[in-house]
Amino acid sequence: MKSFWLVAVSTMTASAVAMAQSTVTLYGVIDESLLVSTNSNGGRVLRLSDNGIRGNRIGLIGTEDLGDGKAAIFRLENGFNATTGSMGQGGRLFGSQALVGVTGNSGTVLAGRQINTDASLIAVNFAAATQWAGVLAAHPGDVDNLYDTFRVPGALKYIAPKIGGFDFQALYAPGGVAGNGPRAQVASAAVSYSLGQIAIGASYSSAQTPNLGLAAGTANANTVTVPPGANYTSPVDSGFSSAHAYQVLSLGASYSSGSVTLGVLYTNTRFRGLGDPSAGPNPLEYTGDANFHNVELNGRYSISPALSVGASYNVTTRNSVSTLHRPEGLGPARYLQAVVGIRYILQKTVFVYLEAMMQHASGVDSTGRSAVAANAAVGASSSAQQSAMRAGLNVSF
Repeated sequence: MKSFWLVAVSTMTASAVAMAQSTVTLYGVIDESLLVSTNSNGGRVLRLSDNGIRGNRIGLIGTEDLGDGKAAIFRLENGFNATTGSMGQGGRLFGSQALVGVTGNSGTVLAGRQINTDASLIAVNFAAATQWAGVLAAHPGDVDNLYDTFRVPGALKYIAPKIGGFDFQALYAPGGVAGNGPRAQVASAAVSYSLGQIAIGASYSSAQTPNLGLAAGTANANTVTVPPGANYTSPVDSGFSSAHAYQVLSLGASYSSGSVTLGVLYTNTRFRGLGDPSAGPNPLEYTGDANFHNVELNGRYSISPALSVGASYNVTTRNSVSTLHRPEGLGPARYLQAVVGIRYILQKTVFVYLEAMMQHASGVDSTGRSAVAANAAVGASSSAQQSAMRAGLNVSF
């Protein structure tokens, strides 16, 4: 009998140790706001709007200790609309992230549906939209995808351990289209360096046939169009869905001193090889490249530990893109956008916020029409002007 109890106690102790080495955490963010817009699809709008500062999500993250400083990890994350309760990312169950991997002293290797490196390393350090302002401050049409409108499915990602202020990430998604290996392929790399009050970073990302790969990977999961339709929906870039390749170069820098943080971000986005009939529609018969330059200046001031204010100003320009019948192009485009915001923290996981945005467009947009303001949160205006204000509550757990 004594031996029996010794075995039982030993077994329970071993089980407790094993359970302590495996953890699963439920987490989430719920953000809901009241949005007022002067012009959304031609009319003034007053409505509830979700995903104001941070995208709504609920997820599970787990770790399993493998010993010798290594662990197996997984993440399953679902985006959703808090206003309607519907799933995000085109109705996918785990459309935000779904990945598994191994982490250790040499870094982390992940496989699955993931966030691109420029969004996960550069945007979080230098873009106002990701740091404090949310989708109202995303660049027009999120043309550079730094607000992570499009996730990357079927990707391998390496996250290097931080060494002397350096952070590095690399991602590769082979695409896996039978008979056409490069189609839907995505590759990116990002590096950042911080030293005291100063931080700098750079990234490069490329995608083959982005309309059928990068953009389609977050579009409506139940919609199949033959021939391929446009998965880009903003007039800023929807006309360039026939691009054979998509490339984004990002450069960022920030300076922090006490309660003040200042940042600058530059991105160059290129829709290359327009006119690929297998990539997407091309009703205007574009040829060559569409080249976007984006410059953002932003700043944030902490009035107190609970209260902070921020502002950002963004200029987006695009070249005049050639067509088969007009080599000189239909004309360039320019978008000016300003955002100001204030945030008050009620407690560690709860804050309220108030923001205002103004955007002005000029030139000719990708659809060949006079450019209209097209904020990523509000949608396209019917004119060159657009402004919006939102007041919201953000709760995380």
